[in-house]
Amino acid sequence: MNYPVAMIPYTNMAPYRENGVPKECRFVFLNPLKSIQALKENKVLAGAVPVGGLPLLQNIIEPLGSFGIAAKERSMSVLFFTDRKFSSFIFPAKVRITSHSASSVRLLYLLFGYNNGFSRMPCRVQAGEPFNGELIIGDAALQRARHLKKDLDSNNTQKSEMIIDLATEWYKKHKLPFVFARWVIRRDAPAGIRHSIENWLAEFKEYENQLVEKSAPKAAKHLNMTVDYLKTYFKVIRRSLTSEDLAGQELFLAEFEKYQKEPVFNYCRKLGE
Repeated sequence: MNYPVAMIPYTNMAPYRENGVPKECRFVFLNPLKSIQALKENKVLAGAVPVGGLPLLQNIIEPLGSFGIAAKERSMSVLFFTDRKFSSFIFPAKVRITSHSASSVRLLYLLFGYNNGFSRMPCRVQAGEPFNGELIIGDAALQRARHLKKDLDSNNTQKSEMIIDLATEWYKKHKLPFVFARWVIRRDAPAGIRHSIENWLAEFKEYENQLVEKSAPKAAKHLNMTVDYLKTYFKVIRRSLTSEDLAGQELFLAEFEKYQKEPVFNYCRKLGE
């Protein structure tokens, strides 16, 4: 029997995937938000899940060592595309937010609160409605940022659009990295499967540099980007987490609990528009 393990299908996880599949396991490819629910419902035994969803899995899971996805000073793939300054995002400004995010949307909420006040949040639009800023994560963010840069370099765009990297804004505020995802396992997982995944992660850590090098050309081809650009991106992402990363994670969870609001952003129409 092969036990299901949730794997986020984004390029930032490519070095992990290059290490193969843990023994007696199989990957189930889920976006970050769905991986939380799958663990909660016991549809997967382990996986890389958004840090923003960890409180929802309290007493169900525990971390698999210090492994995940983190970024210090910039992420290159958790981006807010906007037609105005970040400080201008107060109601009635409108934002569109990816439906795949658990950590990034909460991070955006905190950053707006720090800059503009937690009582002055912009509102969230429905699909198809006009907006002033958009949160995009993963491969879609990488590609949009790259295409926008090409258009600006070639003077092929008339639209003035700014890109705000949320990891950069977090670092400016707290001088700590931001952890977007952690490898975790259900507490009731069989001991043999736990050991299998722990061994797989230990092997990953030993060969991480080689796995990054090996995965870059495939990822570059998939995204239609240069290998050098993908290597830069892979070096920005931290997978074997440090004590500094873990301090950033702890602070994020504490800050969100302090300022918590659900839903994180209200839809504009619910506010009377």
